[in-house]
Amino acid sequence: MKRVVVAALLLAAATTGSPVRAQSVDGLLRDLTGAGGGEARVRVDARLERDADRLEVVVALAPEGGARLVADPGIQVVPLPGSAGPWAAVGLVEEVGPQGSYFDAPVELRVPVAAGASGEASAEVAYAWCVVELICLFGQALVTVPLPPAGG
Repeated sequence: MKRVVVAALLLAAATTGSPVRAQSVDGLLRDLTGAGGGEARVRVDARLERDADRLEVVVALAPEGGARLVADPGIQVVPLPGSAGPWAAVGLVEEVGPQGSYFDAPVELRVPVAAGASGEASAEVAYAWCVVELICLFGQALVTVPLPPAGG
């Protein structure tokens, strides 16, 4: 069903003789679902949490407005090196659920901060999400969290 709708839109654009213009995801969802479709989205936030001697960047993804996070391929958080060098104690954090299903609740991924890291913690977040029974998309976000001063 989804492929048929997308193929029909591409065919219509190709046969009208007019140039195809770029459209935002919100605009595409509005066109496919009516005025309310642009409300479906995934909110991506990041924060620092400290537990005893351990410091972590917590990346939270929350689907809103009828959106669902796809469990497989899941979610990846890739730490990016900052101006002060690498900040993460790991190279990649991912959460993958059963194939063909959705995560039942918002998802949090925790990235341990390397001892002595300073500056900012930046990470690229990649995820798949759907407006159920309509369209599925890949999302990408960049999150940045200031790290406390060394020894702080």
